Amino acid sequence: MGKYSGILLASDYDGTLAASDGTIPGRVRQAIRAFIAEGGRFTVSTGRTLPGFHAYDPDLINAPVLLANGGMIYDYAAGTVTELLGLDDGCIPDLRKVCDRFPELAVEMYGWNPDRVPHADTCCIHLNDRSRRHFAGHRIVPREICDPSEASFPCAKVMFAGREEDIAAAQEFLTARAARADGPTLGFVPTKGTLLEVLRPGVNKGTTLLRLAEHLGIARENVYVIGDGDNDIDMLKIAAAAFVPANGDPAAKKHASYLVCSNDDGAVADAIERIGILR
Repeated sequence: MGKYSGILLASDYDGTLAASDGTIPGRVRQAIRAFIAEGGRFTVSTGRTLPGFHAYDPDLINAPVLLANGGMIYDYAAGTVTELLGLDDGCIPDLRKVCDRFPELAVEMYGWNPDRVPHADTCCIHLNDRSRRHFAGHRIVPREICDPSEASFPCAKVMFAGREEDIAAAQEFLTARAARADGPTLGFVPTKGTLLEVLRPGVNKGTTLLRLAEHLGIARENVYVIGDGDNDIDMLKIAAAAFVPANGDPAAKKHASYLVCSNDDGAVADAIERIGILR
């Protein structure tokens, strides 16, 4: 039994595990290897999707990875989906309404299709410049479609991309739709930016991380989390201890048990050191 046996540490990727230049600092790599050597389980919880996450390293990640802000748990070691908690085709009518109401917004759909490699079918309706930049940054070439029904389901998540004012209006629209008697088909992570994450209602990084912990046989009181953004708040809330790097958003810092150094200085290494003290 190692010092960290029975502990799961989940880290956000962009802005947390990765430095500003997209690399993982040497100090962090060394800390994670030591954590794993002492029995710890380390994973990444990211908004990136299966075709957009390129940082899997079996030397650093020894548990299934949470993708699409909780929409999918993927076991890279086995090459299989542990759980897919995405949107089903019941959301098509509401997606059509968004497309009709906001034709300037791109609608990115991250579907699952086992006949494709790497088993993902990324589609886009109303492809715009903001969405092109988003896809390029993740090295994804989408399949352009005209209607949500042409996508593969389930979708790990959907994203709307466009101007801030259109994204704000779309959030108001989705909030109003959620108040219907028959319930919402689309949940979302609130944002003030130009990209809106749309998930199955009730799915987020926190709920899915608890499902992963259960799958691994790890008690909630042994689940630790580090993240920097609004989309990390749900998992920060459920952690035994929540760490937020110095570069984190003010909203995330409100949910921190401990503030650590910036991602450029090795935030995850700081978190692991603190967990060692808490143990």
